[in-house]
Amino acid sequence: MRRGLLGAIFLFAAAVALHAQVQLTAQTIRSHFLLFERVDVVVTLTNIGNTDLELNNDEGRPWLSFMVMGEGEKHTFLPVHSERESNFAPMTLKMGETKTLRVNITPLYTMRAEGNYRVSAVVDLPGAGQIVTDPVSFTVERGHVVQHTLRIVDTLERDYSLIRFSPDSQDTSLYLRVEAPAENTVYSNYALGPLVSSVDPTMYFDPQGNVHVLQPMAQGTYLYTRADENGKLIAQRLFKSTMADDGSGMRVRPLLVKTNDGSVFVSGGTEQDPNAPHEKLSDTQHGQKMMAPTSADQQVEQDRLSQPQQGDSRQTVPSPDVTAASADSGSPGPPPPDSAPPLVGDPGAAAKATSNDPSATDLPPAGR
Repeated sequence: MRRGLLGAIFLFAAAVALHAQVQLTAQTIRSHFLLFERVDVVVTLTNIGNTDLELNNDEGRPWLSFMVMGEGEKHTFLPVHSERESNFAPMTLKMGETKTLRVNITPLYTMRAEGNYRVSAVVDLPGAGQIVTDPVSFTVERGHVVQHTLRIVDTLERDYSLIRFSPDSQDTSLYLRVEAPAENTVYSNYALGPLVSSVDPTMYFDPQGNVHVLQPMAQGTYLYTRADENGKLIAQRLFKSTMADDGSGMRVRPLLVKTNDGSVFVSGGTEQDPNAPHEKLSDTQHGQKMMAPTSADQQVEQDRLSQPQQGDSRQTVPSPDVTAASADSGSPGPPPPDSAPPLVGDPGAAAKATSNDPSATDLPPAGR
């Protein structure tokens, strides 16, 4: 009896010691998100103990997971259904080391309705239970559809929408969403760039099914985007209004034109030199500037991410000498009946980890 009691006390003490060895925090990159937009959660782990820590999935469950709650009736928060389990590669946290992971939780949970949500990160410590962060609140909103077109792709109808959304009180962005209602699938939900709130964009399609968008993003500055039929970005270019040649003093702004043969191009204005200094944006953009593409036909990553900080937040990594590491959540299975549409073309809960150890290397995906 005495020996069993001493054993239990020892195990309890070991668990408490391991909990005290790790500091864990979580935050979202901002507080407001568009419906179907990726919701990135930034998880930071610090080993404050005097031994290295191995985080793995050896106990039959992922070492990192999340609890998501959605606001229901009478302002009560209820658990949000998990669509699939995350699956992260094992990670070693050395003494005094801090690692930051950025996880897209949208494909993992059925956050398919506007409303208020809360998320907590959960780390499973080997043989010592779990650490849970304080919940972080965020809101999912529908945005305002300024234009949408229905088109047939591979015998099925797709809805192409341009959506105006303000993630905060100072900025308005234009999103391109491509979805197939019959397939219960969202193919793309991508932020193209800033949008002047008083002027609507223009959207046309070419014979190959590519979508072309021209949007005013500042006074006299326009952003042109070309994407494929799935909403994957192909190129973006900046155009500026120019003075008319007739000496009238009038400015000629760029226009998106579609010819009789279906070709789409930008007419008027001039393509901006990527190396030229940028003019101050209009008051509606609050003086913020956007960097021009590095080439006229720059390839753009579909999962472009904003950098988080506190509050609205864009967070810097712990050290400038960092190496990105990835963790794979696995591939999605077929959606259950009456489930929310999955986001295809998204790497699931793709997480990027950064370390204050300059020698850190890429983490391989975890096995199934």
